[in-house]
Amino acid sequence: MEPVIFMFCITLHNIEEALWFTAWRVKRKPFGRKAPPNNQFVFAVLGVTALGYLTAGLHLLYPDNVWLNYAFIGFAGAMLINALAPHLLFTVIYRDYCPGVLTGCVFIMPFHAIIVINTVNENMTIAEVAIATVFVGLILLISIRLLELVAKRIFGDSSK
Repeated sequence: MEPVIFMFCITLHNIEEALWFTAWRVKRKPFGRKAPPNNQFVFAVLGVTALGYLTAGLHLLYPDNVWLNYAFIGFAGAMLINALAPHLLFTVIYRDYCPGVLTGCVFIMPFHAIIVINTVNENMTIAEVAIATVFVGLILLISIRLLELVAKRIFGDSSK
């Protein structure tokens, strides 16, 4: 059941990001670089969502596979961190609603925390969860940038 809850949470969160995060980034420039056009960011969000579905689906089909367990818990942990930074952190820093904070706080933080806690209680150490979270988090950060670049090749550079 946890993979289904995970998919529900990331879907809602990524819809919120896809709808409003690019406009917020253009206005605030929080990363010190120009925000990519919305179509590139939405393409990247869809790609990350697909990776999440793939990870959760494989974990659901093969629950005894240790590598899929690491991938799934790493993804859940990375999304938990993502709810805190950038979304909650930027809302506090800029004193302005950062898209993603509502779904991050209402869905990602409580449900993914339960997934992580259950995993620690059942079959992984805190250190294993932390390592999986960092590893998958880095893969996701790289994936977002690569997916934006792929979208730039597909859709062209509409920021000119």
